Amino acid sequence: MSNVTYYGAAVLYECNDRFQLDGHGRRLCLENGTWSSETPKCQEINCDELKSENNMSVKLTSRTVGGTAEYICPRGHFTIDNVTRHCLPKGSWSGRPPTCQMVDCKHPGPIENGRVIIMNDTTTYNSAAEYHCVPHFQRIGPYMRKCLDDGQWSGEQPYCQTITAAMNDTRTLGLAVTVGGGVVLFLVILLALIYLRLKRPTPVKNTENVEGAVRKEEQNTAVMSYASLSDVQNHIYDSVTDYTYDEPNSYYEPSPVSKTKSDHTTGATVTINGVAIR
Repeated sequence: MSNVTYYGAAVLYECNDRFQLDGHGRRLCLENGTWSSETPKCQEINCDELKSENNMSVKLTSRTVGGTAEYICPRGHFTIDNVTRHCLPKGSWSGRPPTCQMVDCKHPGPIENGRVIIMNDTTTYNSAAEYHCVPHFQRIGPYMRKCLDDGQWSGEQPYCQTITAAMNDTRTLGLAVTVGGGVVLFLVILLALIYLRLKRPTPVKNTENVEGAVRKEEQNTAVMSYASLSDVQNHIYDSVTDYTYDEPNSYYEPSPVSKTKSDHTTGATVTINGVAIR
């Protein structure tokens, strides 16, 4: 394209990467001095919107160039082919949509002295398998197993064992559990006794309280003795009459007088308290 803009000149339009032209890419200078058509625009390239197909969900990062679309199958299914597509510069998605296929756990295999029944004759996701033993045999393990979303059967595969052997195993297990429980109980009791013995408080002789009690008892004894003595003395004084101590010169007799020989006595006579003493 030349830089001339006279009548009959042409101009071409182009867009940068990741953009596309919206409108006419070529314009001409008309005789009236105007350009033909309208000025085009460059718009960002976007890929078509993807829709979920066959129960698949689509997770988009972007619909612009370089964006990705990730396909996710429902639970219990897995995808075939590539699960990711890219938005190309031309506005189209790479590859093609993947397909989802249901998980199949396959037959779990037979068991000895028993049989396996596949429910609904299918081993795909969420299917079930039942286990049965022939007479005189007992099943050890789960009665039913299910097909998981990772393609494995749930639980462990059971087996059939004779009833006698199964009873012996049960008794042995019960005995082991009983003995183990007894040992655990004994250890718990022993630890509890040791703990209580260590935590038992040691009696401490409180000499101050004892001495205080002795002093208090002695004081009480002294008070009681004094009270008893005072009481006895009071009773003693109560029993003494007022005449114990005579008043001076009240009952004293006059001094004894000696009689002379003229009384024709042989000697002197002394009277004390009314008794004559010679």
